[in-house]
Amino acid sequence: MTLPVYILLLNYRGADDTLACLDSLKLLDYPNYRIVVVDNDSPDNSVDRLKSRLASQPGSFRLIEAPRNGGFSYGNNLGIQAVLAEVGDRAHGYIWLLNNDTTVEPDSLSALVEEARRTGGVAGSLMLYPDGSYQQAGTRFNLWTGRTRGYPEQGVKDGMPVETLTGASMLIPFQAFRAAGLLDERFFLYFEDGEASFRFAQHGFRLTLSTKSIVYHKEGATTGKKSRLTQYYFHRNRLRLLFQRANALQKLTIALYTAFRLLRSVVKSGFSNKAERRVSTRIEVMALYDFWKGIHGPCPHNLDNLQ
Repeated sequence: MTLPVYILLLNYRGADDTLACLDSLKLLDYPNYRIVVVDNDSPDNSVDRLKSRLASQPGSFRLIEAPRNGGFSYGNNLGIQAVLAEVGDRAHGYIWLLNNDTTVEPDSLSALVEEARRTGGVAGSLMLYPDGSYQQAGTRFNLWTGRTRGYPEQGVKDGMPVETLTGASMLIPFQAFRAAGLLDERFFLYFEDGEASFRFAQHGFRLTLSTKSIVYHKEGATTGKKSRLTQYYFHRNRLRLLFQRANALQKLTIALYTAFRLLRSVVKSGFSNKAERRVSTRIEVMALYDFWKGIHGPCPHNLDNLQ
């Protein structure tokens, strides 16, 4: 018997990507899956286009319209809650968190399920760029310096344990959510997958990689890979996650190392004739200040007006 898998896509101003992802999901060879699309209150015509697809292909997916854009965790949590309510408290199966700016190989889901059943835990895919080059296989955190690193391509092996998986493709058992809870909505965007990974692991769910599950990921389709918003959330939320995990001494060394890097960035930007570099430094300062003030959720600043 194949366990049910609910594939969860979050759309925000990305109907082109979402529809392309839906097209690739049609080719999956796994026999027991359903698709849930959550639109995160897109201000464009995304909902109309998704409803048009549903009208032409009835039953191909379930559409949930969020009442507001509460961020990545909020939108996905709406879908997760809907799935768990549908299946009940005792059902077994999986939710596949999958970014809408991805396309997948036909056997990608079968490979994920095989890996998750082998360990009883959470499984992630091998993430590639659309041109087939290596993107990532998870992330590691240094709790002394605060630096993050991916796993190098040459060291990636099928079934290998990883510290955290990417929410761009993560197969999660129903019982993992029941035990560890939903995604943390305070992160709004970025590092919520890392925080959830640590929580799943704390509750006994191993995190491993399936290199047979190949997912092609554009990366940064919603905010832009190096956009100002991406920079802000990266700096603020990275520290939020690290300080949740670190002990007192590690928090001190992270703070000192972060201050050193920030001072170095300020000095370099002061001698730079590139306006965007100076803006990036200002964004980093704002993000760190907001972290220390305990500000979470959406970015409270209009970053587009920075000069």
